[in-house]
Amino acid sequence: MSTNARIGIENADGSITTSYHHWDGYPAGLGFNLAKNWNDPELLAGAIALGDASHWADTIGEQIEFDQFPRSDAYYAQNVYYNRDRSESWEHTKPIVYKTFEVFEKSFLRNTPCGEEYAYILRLDGTWTQIAVYAKEVKHDAATSIYEAKAAMQRMIEEDAA
Repeated sequence: MSTNARIGIENADGSITTSYHHWDGYPAGLGFNLAKNWNDPELLAGAIALGDASHWADTIGEQIEFDQFPRSDAYYAQNVYYNRDRSESWEHTKPIVYKTFEVFEKSFLRNTPCGEEYAYILRLDGTWTQIAVYAKEVKHDAATSIYEAKAAMQRMIEEDAA
């Protein structure tokens, strides 16, 4: 089972460019990765421009064999895209652009494009906004709560291991 998410960036004209992300989209997973590694707007825009992805790591990476099993370390060390790495149709995997953040928020909370549970948007002021669909919750300047979610998950893992 996967936790799907949508990653986005607010553009200078106020529009929001987004792409789908399939695995580990919860705040302690993808949210933490984005808050830690993807704060550079140019880098993030370049990653989103490659379209929908299976998963993101901390680098865009190069084309890789999507369906290679067992998965190589390289597969997990970089972003893996459906069009670039699996040759899926660009028409079905290209980024979606929304006219404004308000349009994106309303649309996302009402009807997510791919059944996503979370969205993370890097805003023009450099902060992350997190939207949780099922909780109907929008958190602006969400980095602190994302880091707290990661710390809570780490504590649970350590307790289970003890």
